[in-house]
Amino acid sequence: MITPHAVPAQSAKNMHVLIIPSWYPAYGGDVRGSFFREQALALFKHGCRVGVIYPQRRPLRQWKAVFTGRYGIEVEHDCGMPTYRLHGVKWFPRMPDLALRLWVKDGLRLFEEYVKTHGTPDVVHAHSVLNAGLLAEKIKQRYGVPFVITEHSSAYARELISPEGLDVVRRVILSADRLFAVSNEFCELLGAKLGEGREWEFMPNIVNEAFLSARRSVSSTSFRFINVAFAGEKKRQRNIITAFAAEFRESPHVHLLIGGDGPALESLKNLAKDLRVEGQVLFPGRLTRTQVLEEMGRSNAFVLSSQYETFGVVLVEALALGLPVIATRCGGPESIVRPKDGILVPVEDVEALAKAMRHVYDHQSEYQVEEIREACRARYSEQSVALRLMGEYQAVCAANRNNQPPESVFA
Repeated sequence: MITPHAVPAQSAKNMHVLIIPSWYPAYGGDVRGSFFREQALALFKHGCRVGVIYPQRRPLRQWKAVFTGRYGIEVEHDCGMPTYRLHGVKWFPRMPDLALRLWVKDGLRLFEEYVKTHGTPDVVHAHSVLNAGLLAEKIKQRYGVPFVITEHSSAYARELISPEGLDVVRRVILSADRLFAVSNEFCELLGAKLGEGREWEFMPNIVNEAFLSARRSVSSTSFRFINVAFAGEKKRQRNIITAFAAEFRESPHVHLLIGGDGPALESLKNLAKDLRVEGQVLFPGRLTRTQVLEEMGRSNAFVLSSQYETFGVVLVEALALGLPVIATRCGGPESIVRPKDGILVPVEDVEALAKAMRHVYDHQSEYQVEEIREACRARYSEQSVALRLMGEYQAVCAANRNNQPPESVFA
């Protein structure tokens, strides 16, 4: 792992950073891509000039929105941070290559509109190669703006990218000025899969400050495990319910809350009934970010059973509240969970998961809430991650200073 550039925060003040996410919250309370927004706002709060551009085309299956939805460029100021969106419809869902070209075309249009008002950024930060990295590559080719990439997508580990797509990714990363990924294990996977002699550096996501400042309020007479995730097959919540039933079916004061919605939700509810723990397993459905905070604050331990995670934002949120965590060794958690934080178990090992849940329950007093919280703050707070990123941006700009385009490339 490469040591991050330790540049003093003051030297990066007023640096102009343009964030390009590959997905982003579409409305208030939308959690999709919320960590991109929070990272951008953290940079803004710590002295960078920050803007966001995002081609936000909605799915064609939302057919009513074809006639009633928004179109064209919309500009908002999110806590003072300019955010440019281009609204439209994904007209070609079965033609991904064409859809990608249109996304990049939309992005270039947004970039030009953004620069007319805010000037050319010093550096572009693209979140995921597909699609934001391709847009950043085009901007660098046309206007000479250096760019860095943080990769988040689990598609690489799940073998969901075609050989042709991987060739496109390899081309883009050769043009990037820095390559980041959100866990050490993910860095190694990307290096092995993509090669090209480029090294990936570990750069974690940020934990929302609300989780670091909140306080838990747990019952003294009951114990609750919590899992928050999309109810889909790769999250493997079936394993949590099975493990919970094996250890706690005869313990009515112990509960499990599984927050989230998705195609597997009904089968999970049926499994709880089949295992005779339906009275102990709660399914509140989709939770807003505020509700996640509230439910974690009423819980005693967090459980993650995923098949693969590149990071694990919910794990860090749980640690920020001082919850001990149990997680599978599925990629991201290995870079997050220390022995003092909880227990890691093999993927798909229900017996090990059950034993870990029992151990945390039996030894809950051994997990020190404030120590867990402060260690999380040191690694994942807004300040910690923002200052690291600012140092990296400063190093990139210094290396590219002689090749910078003039401030107004559209004058």
